[in-house]
Amino acid sequence: MDIHDIALNLFAQLVHANGNQAPSQDARIELGREAYRYAEAYITAKDRYIRELPVSNDQGF
Repeated sequence: MDIHDIALNLFAQLVHANGNQAPSQDARIELGREAYRYAEAYITAKDRYIRELPVSNDQGF
């Protein structure tokens, strides 16, 4: 899953969270930007978590 897939999913959830009212064009743009900020933060946190996992000395693949 890349950043665009994550952001699109988040965008859809943010739009849905606003209820039945359709957001204006400016509101949709801001929700899209917010979704990309959240997606970038998620990927950064996930990357940091993976990098901090302990490395096993087990050589058995």
